[in-house]
Amino acid sequence: MSRISTDSSSPEAVTTANVARRLETQGWAKLPPEHTQPDLQSFATTLDALRARFGHPPLHRKGPEWLAENVEVAGPGLAFYGLLGFAPELASRLFTPSLVAALRAILGDDMHLELVGAVLSDEGRRFTEWETHLGGVDDERWRREGRRPVKSRVERVVAFLFLEALTEETGPWRVLPRAVGEPVEPPRSIHEPEWPGAVSITCEAGCVLLLDESTWHSVTPRRVPGVRRFIGAYFAVADVEPTVGRDPSLEALGGVGGPLEGLARRD
Repeated sequence: MSRISTDSSSPEAVTTANVARRLETQGWAKLPPEHTQPDLQSFATTLDALRARFGHPPLHRKGPEWLAENVEVAGPGLAFYGLLGFAPELASRLFTPSLVAALRAILGDDMHLELVGAVLSDEGRRFTEWETHLGGVDDERWRREGRRPVKSRVERVVAFLFLEALTEETGPWRVLPRAVGEPVEPPRSIHEPEWPGAVSITCEAGCVLLLDESTWHSVTPRRVPGVRRFIGAYFAVADVEPTVGRDPSLEALGGVGGPLEGLARRD
């Protein structure tokens, strides 16, 4: 089982220092798997059970449809926002101590967690568009308002835990590297699949992709039948601009134990 090391003497080690440096200089960092395969299968089983709870809906739809509060089917897939409200048993298991330690090294010991969600999709998901997550929970509002501020530091990190491997067949993610302080405007239409300079992200099941909120990224379609599942979360510095949207399921984190203990914002 891989760990995020604090020893920077090894050039091949994934250390808290070089994770922070990669986020600052290229806007993304990929971390090796830490969960066991049985852990990942357990998470996948939980997400599949949630899908069944809502009638086993399709995993893509041309126009968005809300099945219930915080449950949406749209082009990107079936999304559960406020995941821990549906599956509180995941709270102590999703994010490992070493991952949270790496995030604290980037965002500060007083960082907080803003949202935990999950998305399921299949080969029916087509290329949608390039996007960032500026504004975190409020990213859709910021997009509608055209807000794309250039920030002088990493203020918010999105962590994606992939329950299956990302391969050329299952659909790699695409990321456009950018350093802190560089322009945030898209270099071309967000509806064009290919952007010059973009890199393709593949990884083993259980890997974690960290993105600065300003980093443009997209998801390529699967070439083979099957379900793609990932769990995502927004982590932010203590003094980040407060969001309008909230994840009320995080209010119970004070007593769950594990690395997420007490990370919900208290204001």
